[in-house]
Formats: sequence, structure tokens, C-alpha cells
Amino acid sequence: MSLETTEISVFVSVVRLGSFARAAEEHGMTPSGVSRVVSRLEERLAVRLLQRSTRRLSLTESGAALFRRGQRVLHELQQAESEATAASRHPKGVIRVNAPVVFGRQHIVPLLKPLRDRYPELSIELELSDRFIDLIDEGVDLAIRIGALEDSRLVARRLCSNRRLLVASPAYIRRHGAPREPSELSEHHCLIFTALERPRQWRLSGLEGVVSVPVAGPVVCNNGEVLTEAAKAGLGIAMGVTFSIADALLSGDLVRVLPEYEFEPSAVHVVYPSARQLSRKVRAVVDFLAESLPGPPSWDLALRGKVVGFEPAP
Repeated sequence: MSLETTEISVFVSVVRLGSFARAAEEHGMTPSGVSRVVSRLEERLAVRLLQRSTRRLSLTESGAALFRRGQRVLHELQQAESEATAASRHPKGVIRVNAPVVFGRQHIVPLLKPLRDRYPELSIELELSDRFIDLIDEGVDLAIRIGALEDSRLVARRLCSNRRLLVASPAYIRRHGAPREPSELSEHHCLIFTALERPRQWRLSGLEGVVSVPVAGPVVCNNGEVLTEAAKAGLGIAMGVTFSIADALLSGDLVRVLPEYEFEPSAVHVVYPSARQLSRKVRAVVDFLAESLPGPPSWDLALRGKVVGFEPAP
């Protein structure tokens, strides 16, 4: 409490209990200490609040007005504290979340109902965008980030792995054949994803380390879902993220190309501005996402024993 609020609280107790001694007991003070607090309040307001005698205390007109108003103010403060404490125990209010378009549509949107079922007083404001946003400047509580993390002001919690494969349709392989080594990708139609740092230079990891291959092709796009559809249509070889292409691999619409190689390892993170005084609602959603999107993720587990490079569970 501030000094002024403490003075009013002590004054209200004196009037309510009718005694300096009983007010002192309630506040853990001495009766002389309580008397000094009331005197200080009277000096600050330049008005007498109590008429003191050896047998009783009586309120002046100003004292009665302050007592009535003070009781209301203290009650409202107690209510505000109770509401703040309840909010810290039970997540409530609006939480603003940002996520990449494809991942958000496929894997965050399905989590909205179970999240609301768990925290019914929580409202989610979800923005799907592949634009790199500044969480602090734009007032976003948390964001899903895939790949390298660059903003050192943010706290990051790793969620699941993000495997990125080379894929093509069976029809493309029948017409053009499959490359036998990474260098042959330069001779194929490759579908270019412009969100990569170097879209036309694919860095692949294999048993012999990392190789870099220049590529080109007939379709260039900033949306991975579009390139997946182009690959399924037989237009070329694409980088496919397993969170988006698992169903196509299982159905046979896509097959792996150069299965001994993958794009360099990546991961999905949830990031938020600060761990200091982290609100209950942000902590609850971060924990929920970590629980719902563990590593290895469900879409990779579904490929075990069915797609080359995804070994059966032990």
C-alpha cells in the first residue's frame, strides 16, 4: 500500500473498531503509532477528523465523509487484488498469437478447441502470416517460429522437430527419372521456395556432410503449400516439410527423392517477449503448445516404417 492508503486504512479501522488500541492490534502497531498515523492524516488534509476524549472517539463531519468514502475505496482495492489473484490462477482475457500460414492452418487451428476447453475464459486472437513480425512493437503475446531464431530479445521454447525432405510425384519420376546424387538436381525441374535464405541454393545434409547445390525450375512461390501441390501435379522436385506433406507421402501422391539427404535440421519454437513477470495466460498457452506439439511430432511418427528414412518404432 502507498503511505496515503495506509493512513486511510488505519483511520477506517479506528472508526470501525472505536478504539486506537484495537486498530493497533489489527494493523500490528502500537496505539501511539496508530495515533501518530491519524494525526499525520489530519495534518496532510488540514482538517480535524476525530474528536478525542478519554472515554470515547467521535467523528467530525469531515471525518464521517472520509470514513464513508475510505470504506468504499478500500473495498474496491480488495476486490481488485482478489481479481488479479484469480487471474493469475485461472488464465483469462485475450491472448494474441502469431503463426506461419501453413503451419498455423494445419496444426495451430486444430488446437483452438482443446485450448478453449481447458481454459474457457481465454480468448485467442490468432494471426496467420508469413511476415516476420516484431512481437514487442506489435503487441503480440507469443509467436510460432520455424527455423533460425534471430531476435535475442525473445525467449524461445523448442516444440517439435521440423524435417524437410526432397519430394516429387511418381509421374515426375517416371518422366524425368530420379537424381542419384545431389549434383544432378541442377539438371532437374526444382520448385523454388522463396522464404529460404538462399532459395536457389539448396543445402542438404547426408552421411558425408553438407552439400550445396544450385537449382532452378518452372515455379517460384513464397508458400510451401502451393509448391507441395505443384509437386503433386508433377511440375518438379520440391522441398517438403513433413508437417505438410505426411499425408501425401502416405497416400503415394509424393515420394522421397534422394532419401539419404535432407535439408539441414530445423525446429519449431514458440517465442515470447520476456520470462520476467510472465502472465499466467501466456505461460499456460506456452505449456499447452509444448504438450500438444512434442518432438518427434505426430506427423513424423505416422511415417515410421512406411516411408524411407522413418524407421519403425522400437
